[in-house]
Amino acid sequence: MAGSYEHAVTDDGKLRTVSIGIAIENEGDAYETLEEFYGMVWYLANGNAARVEEARVNYRQGIEMSPGMEEEE
Repeated sequence: MAGSYEHAVTDDGKLRTVSIGIAIENEGDAYETLEEFYGMVWYLANGNAARVEEARVNYRQGIEMSPGMEEEE
């Protein structure tokens, strides 16, 4: 899969910033990345739409719990 979670995050789990454009070069790659993230969200929510909505509303808290974002160069 050209666009994937592995292309969107660094080896230490941080969300890529500028360099994501290099890893995800076209709309098809971008869609594949979004599709993978979408499936991951629904899998982690165990198919519960209310939990997906809760995650959407609170996504910034999720970012705070994450390894963070790659530093801009």
